[in-house]
Amino acid sequence: MLCKIEEWPAFSVAGKSHSLKTADAFEIVPQIWQNAWQDGTMQRLLAFFPDYRPSGFLGIAAGGDWGRSKEMDYMLAVTNFVDVPDCRHVPAPDDIRELSFPAASWAVVRADGDLPLAIQDAYRHFSSDWLPQSDYEPADLPVIECYMQDNRQELWISVVRRQGAQTL
Repeated sequence: MLCKIEEWPAFSVAGKSHSLKTADAFEIVPQIWQNAWQDGTMQRLLAFFPDYRPSGFLGIAAGGDWGRSKEMDYMLAVTNFVDVPDCRHVPAPDDIRELSFPAASWAVVRADGDLPLAIQDAYRHFSSDWLPQSDYEPADLPVIECYMQDNRQELWISVVRRQGAQTL
């Protein structure tokens, strides 16, 4: 698993949110994606898709507290603004929700391979292998799954340096 830390400016995403039980996420989330392709949600997101980074179609997991919370929200989205010069905000249609993220440090994890197993394995590896051995801990921001072309995926997890960790 390739993981790198990136400093990223504030950005916003636009999409549709779904509430679910955290314990059922690995089972329910693939169904949410399948239904979104069938009910036209993905086509609506494509209609105003600006292709900003975080790239591709996004799956955003909010409020699950790494499995410790009973409920969570999962949002299917696209990035519609990044706070950098020459980036214009792409307004979302009326029934699409916008969510803003502050500037933050992100652990960007490559999760290439067949879905949904590749992304599920990346979550497990990040939380059980990489995180305990790193100088970081998760920040209190939603996790972002980036689904790009050709079975390329990234997992974006906001992190902060652990108190007392050495700086390079």
